[in-house]
Amino acid sequence: MKLYNKTLLWLALLLGLAGGLPAEDAQFAIGSIIKQFELPQRDDNGKMQSTIYGREATVMSQNRIRVRDLRINIYNGDEVGTKLVSPESDFWSEEKRLTTGSGVTVVQPEFTLTSVNMDWDIKNSKGVFSKRVRVVITQKGEILGDQPVPSAQGGEKAKP
Repeated sequence: MKLYNKTLLWLALLLGLAGGLPAEDAQFAIGSIIKQFELPQRDDNGKMQSTIYGREATVMSQNRIRVRDLRINIYNGDEVGTKLVSPESDFWSEEKRLTTGSGVTVVQPEFTLTSVNMDWDIKNSKGVFSKRVRVVITQKGEILGDQPVPSAQGGEKAKP
């Protein structure tokens, strides 16, 4: 998830820049809005690492930026490996956190995670998903729900 953290820090940079100042020194007026933004991130060799999209970002306070229709694509090689989507989330610049109470979906080839709440600590690369959390595990793009469930005795039980 290190690339995920770097991507969110780029979001902070995008939303924190004003007049060429470093993000930590930037001062946006409360209520300032950035609309329809797309922020591609490439490594030193020009290879795509991630892209951050948003319909609208609003400065709620000196510490908080609300992003509507946030979508983050994180690349694994030439393909998108991880997608994060939230209808509304808050980026907290001082704490380096991304939170939502409006729902979030994280999609990777191996699983899809959905929940109502997310509190992601960008700096420490960890977070909490809560309220109606659902994880669907896949194997080579197929949902595993139809697989036999192993029993505690080592045999297989019928499909759930």
